[in-house]
Amino acid sequence: MLNRASQASYLGLLTIALGCAAFWYGGVLLTGWNTCLLLLGLVAIVYWLRSPPADPAPSSEPWLRWMVLLLPSYVALQLVPLPLFLLRILSPARAYILDNLGTVTQPVGFASLSIAPATTFAYLFRIVGYTLIFLLIRDIAGRSSQRAWAPVIPLVVIAALEAGLGLLQNASGAESTEGTYGSKNHFAGLLEMVLPLAVMYAIALFKRGDSRLPPSTLPALKACAALSVAAVIFLGLLYSLSRMGLVAGLCGLFVMGALALGARLQAWKRWLALAGLAALFLLALFFLPPDELVRRFAGLSTELPARPARWLIWGNTLRLIGAYPLFGCGLGNYETAFLKYQTAVIDSAFSFAENDYLQLAAELGLVGFSILACLMLPIFRNALRVATHGPHRNIRYLALGCTGAMTAIAIHSLADFNTYIPANALVLAWISGISARLPFHPGPAGPAPAVPARTFFKRWGIVFSCLLIVYTPAWILFEFAFRSDRTAERLFCRFGICDTDAVLDAQTLEHRGNVAEVPTADLLEALRRDPNSPSRWCDLGEAMWRSGSIEKAKYCFSNALALGPDVPPVLMRAADFYYTPQDDKWALQQTSRLLGKTDLYDDLVFNWYAGKKIAATEILSHGLPAGQRASRAYFRYVIGGGNITDAVNVWRWVASHGYADDRLAKQYVDFLVQDKRYETAAKSWALYLGAR
Repeated sequence: MLNRASQASYLGLLTIALGCAAFWYGGVLLTGWNTCLLLLGLVAIVYWLRSPPADPAPSSEPWLRWMVLLLPSYVALQLVPLPLFLLRILSPARAYILDNLGTVTQPVGFASLSIAPATTFAYLFRIVGYTLIFLLIRDIAGRSSQRAWAPVIPLVVIAALEAGLGLLQNASGAESTEGTYGSKNHFAGLLEMVLPLAVMYAIALFKRGDSRLPPSTLPALKACAALSVAAVIFLGLLYSLSRMGLVAGLCGLFVMGALALGARLQAWKRWLALAGLAALFLLALFFLPPDELVRRFAGLSTELPARPARWLIWGNTLRLIGAYPLFGCGLGNYETAFLKYQTAVIDSAFSFAENDYLQLAAELGLVGFSILACLMLPIFRNALRVATHGPHRNIRYLALGCTGAMTAIAIHSLADFNTYIPANALVLAWISGISARLPFHPGPAGPAPAVPARTFFKRWGIVFSCLLIVYTPAWILFEFAFRSDRTAERLFCRFGICDTDAVLDAQTLEHRGNVAEVPTADLLEALRRDPNSPSRWCDLGEAMWRSGSIEKAKYCFSNALALGPDVPPVLMRAADFYYTPQDDKWALQQTSRLLGKTDLYDDLVFNWYAGKKIAATEILSHGLPAGQRASRAYFRYVIGGGNITDAVNVWRWVASHGYADDRLAKQYVDFLVQDKRYETAAKSWALYLGAR
C-alpha cells in the first residue's frame, strides 16, 4: 500500500504536470505541452521503479490490459511503412495520392497509412501521455483504497483556479471568460468534467461527518469548503458563456442525480423523482445563466437556419470518412485531408470537425474508432454499475462523480473538439483511470492477483515513461534551437520531429518572399511529407513553371485543384498560372468557381481581372458564375472604377439576364448622371422600368 505521504507526493507532482498543460493555453502550445509530458515521464519512471512488485496493485481485467495498449499500438501502426501493393488494398485513397507523387519524384515503394506521418507521430506521443496518466492514476487509486478521493483533489484544485481566474476576467470586463485557455468552450470543457466530482466530494464529506461519534465540526467545515469550491467551479461554467458547456455540465449533474435517486427508490417513486429532477434542471437552465448567455441561447433560433455551417461541415466530414473508411487518414491529419471534400464555408480553414466522434472516425477509421470505443465504454460501464451497486457509500459517490464527468464531456464532444485539447484529454484520462479502478463486488476481496498480472502495467508504464523522457527533451531542443534550420530539421525529422512549415517559411523569406525560388529539392521534400496538401503542389508547380518545366507545372496544379477544388488560395494560384492573354478561359473558370462559393474574395478577384487587363466581355462570358450575386457585385465594382464603356456593357448584360433590381438600376443611373450622361441615364431608366 502507498502511505499517505508517498501518495500525496506523487499526486502533487502529477498535479504540477497537469497544471503545465492546463495553465499553458490548455496544452495547445508545444512548449507547455512537451514540458508537461517531460514532467509526467519523470514522475512516472520514479513511481514505477519505486513501487514494490509485491504491492497489492489493482487487479486488471484481460480486456483492459490489452485495450489500453492497443490504442497507442494502433496509432503506431498508422506510421509503419507498408508495401504499396498492400496499401492499395487497405487505403486506396492514400495509394492514389502516392501514385500521383511518383510522376514528379521517384516512385514510392513503401508508405504509411497516415497521409502526413510527422503529424501523426506527434499525436502518437499525446496518446502515450494519456495512456501513461491513465495507468498511473489507476495504480495510485488501487494502492490507496482507503483514500479513494485523493486522486480527485488535484483536478478540483486546478479547475477551481481556472474558474476563479475566469470569474476575475468576467468581473474586469474582459471580452471573453476563458481562464488560461484560448477558448471559452474548452475552458468550459475542463469545468464541466470536474464539477460532478467536486459536488460529490462535498456530499461525501458531509455524509462522513454524519457518521462520526461524537459529533465534530471539522468534517462539516471541510464539507462546506468543498461545496464552496464546487460553487466557484459552477459559477465559472456559467460565466464562461459557453452554451454547450452549460448544457453538458447540467446533463452530467442530471445523470449523476438520476442514478443516485434510481438506486434508492422503487417503481413509481423513482419516475416521479426523475421527473422532478428533470424539471429542476430545466429551471436551472432557464433561470441561472447570466443575461449575456441567455441572449446567446435566444440567438440559436436565428443562427441555426441562417448559419447551417456546422451541419454542412459534418456532411463534408462524412465524405472524408468514406474515402478512408477502415484505417483513417492518420491521427491529427484532418485539416489537410478535409480540403478535398470541403464544399461548404470555403472561406474558413477547418483544423477540427467541431465533433470529436466524426473527427476521430475520419482520422482513425472504423478499426481505430472501434478500439477507442471498446476501451472507453467498459470504463464508463464500470463507473455506472459501481454508482448504483458499489460496495459502500463513499465509493458509490466517487463513481457517481466519474459518471457525471464522463457524461458531460461525451455530450459536449458532439459539438466541439474538447478531446483534441491536450489538457482536457489528460483530465479525461485521469478520470478514466479512477473509474477503471472502482471496485464493484460488495463481497470480501478475492484472491490477490498473480504477480504477472500486477507487473503487466508496470512494465509498459516504464516503457512509456522512457519514450517520453527521450522524446520531449529532443523536441524542446529542436523547437528552441533548430526549428528553422533546414539541415538540422531534416536530421530531427528522421526521428519524427518535423516542422516543414517553419523551414519553408524561413527559406521563402530568404528568397524575398517568393516560394518559387526555393530549391526544387526542398519543395519536393515538403511534398513527400504531405502529398495531400494542395498548397505543397502549388509551391512545386510555381517552381516548375519558373524553371521552364511547363508540363510538370500543369501536372502539379492539376493535382492541387483535385485536392483542394474549393480552396480560395489554390484557385487563385491556379488562375494565375493558367492565365495567358491568348487563352484565359481555364484561368477564368477557377476565379468563377471562387466567386460562386463566397463573396469574401470579390475584391481580390475583380482586382486580379483589372491587373491582368481582361476585357469585360471575357469576364462576362467566362469569369462570372451563374446567378445574380456575383454579377451584381462585378457591376458595382465596374461603376466604382469609373469606366463608362465597361459599365454600359456590363449593365446591358446584367439587365438582359434578369439580374438587375431597382437598387442596382438606381446606382447605374446615378453613375451616369454624375458623368453628365443625362440622356443615356434617362433612356436606361425608362428601358429598365418598361411598362411600370
